[in-house]
Amino acid sequence: MTEESERTKFREHFHEMGEALAGISKDVEHDVADAPHLAKEGAKNALARAAGIRRTPMHEWSDPSTSDRK
Repeated sequence: MTEESERTKFREHFHEMGEALAGISKDVEHDVADAPHLAKEGAKNALARAAGIRRTPMHEWSDPSTSDRK
């Protein structure tokens, strides 16, 4: 291989690595931004579990229809 073709391959590889690192940094940025909220929710869940409370959302109540009963 010539030196010029090696340089071209190196530049392509270097560019691909830069794109990959940019994607990883975006993921980390989102994770770090979400961390305080996730920690707060985790603490709420742990306290609720210790108190014996379920923190699952309640289903919306609706009137039972008479056609459903058979």
